[in-house]
This record gives sequence, structure tokens and C-alpha cells, in this order.
Amino acid sequence: MIERYNYRGEPNIGFYATITPSQAIYPPDFKRKDFFDADYAETHIARTRLVGLFTAGNSNCILVPDTVTDREISKLEDSQVNFHVLESRENALGNMILANDKGAVISDKLSEHKEEIEDALEVPVEIGKVAGLPNPGVCGAANAHGVLLHREATEEEAEKIRDALKVEDVDIGTVNLGSPYIGSGLIGNDENLLLGEDTTGPEIGRIDRTMHRED
Repeated sequence: MIERYNYRGEPNIGFYATITPSQAIYPPDFKRKDFFDADYAETHIARTRLVGLFTAGNSNCILVPDTVTDREISKLEDSQVNFHVLESRENALGNMILANDKGAVISDKLSEHKEEIEDALEVPVEIGKVAGLPNPGVCGAANAHGVLLHREATEEEAEKIRDALKVEDVDIGTVNLGSPYIGSGLIGNDENLLLGEDTTGPEIGRIDRTMHRED
């Protein structure tokens, strides 16, 4: 199922939540938690509601930055979410990591943490760019079916990501009335996708063809 949603009036919902097939982290008052069948934690991250900006992961683990507070860690520990604190100078992990349950592509800014990320997510990790930008997380969205990328992604980049994430379909597109930063406006798992309210019908059509499958 595909639906549109704004969080507190904000269509860039990808900055506010991290969803995987089995677990998720939401900020307070995220009203569409019931849209996903997943164990979840509801908390701020780094004292902000920008959960999706600061976290990334898959069904095995969600990575959180070391700017997470003790109170936030307690909330994560009280939930069923499996998480790992990544000690890095780069804390916008959601911008820099594109992952599914088969693989991950990370920014070269995280290259020194490649093995640690592999161990946490339990998948092979590659270093890569999208549209020449070192932020694959915000420049794409991925699940088991496919990957949608920034509209200026090259064929070489797309092929590398297809191989790394082991998916059939890779396409380019936009969200929220033409934003090429797919990860800013799309969150979801293998069955359900939530898009920013400003996402248009043609944009939804491309997302549907690439990332959605009806059983």
C-alpha cells in the first residue's frame, strides 16, 4: 500500500522516521505508526525529532549517532529495536547510508566505519555516491523490490547500487513536487510506503513501479 502523509505539517517525512521490514524508530506524535507492522521505539534522537536524518539501518539493526542522549538510549533499550551506536564525527547517518536487508551503500565519509557497519547491519557494505553526491541515504530509497534514486544518478552509480543491494529494479525519480532527494520524502518497508503529502500522481506511479509489489 502507498499513502501520503505530512508529519506536523512537514512533507519531508524521510527526515523524521526510519522504517525497516521489522523495526522502526519514530519521533513523538508520529500518527502513522499503525501503517507499518514493526517493532518500534518512539523517541527523539540527538534531542531533535529528526529521527530519519540521524538514523539508518535494516531489519537486523538501526544505527544511531553518538550524539544520542542517555534518555534516548533508555527509550531504545526499553523497546524491541536492535540498535548500535556509531561513534563518528558524521552524525547525519540517514543522509549517508542507503540500506536494505541484502546490502548497504555508505558515504565515503563513513569509510573508516565500513567493517563496523557491516557487522551491525549483517550485510555487505559498499562505498558509493549518487548523482556525484556523497549522500546515498538522502539521494535514494530502497527495499527488497527496488531502489529509486536522485534524477541525476548515472547508469554506473545505478548499477553499483543494484548489485550492492541485490534488487531487480533501479530507477530515477522525484518526490514532493520535484525534489530529487528521494530519501527526504519516502519511507517504508517491503509492503507499505509512506510519501510526503506533496508527492504527485506521476511521482507515485514511478515509485509504485519500482518499489511496490502486490501479493
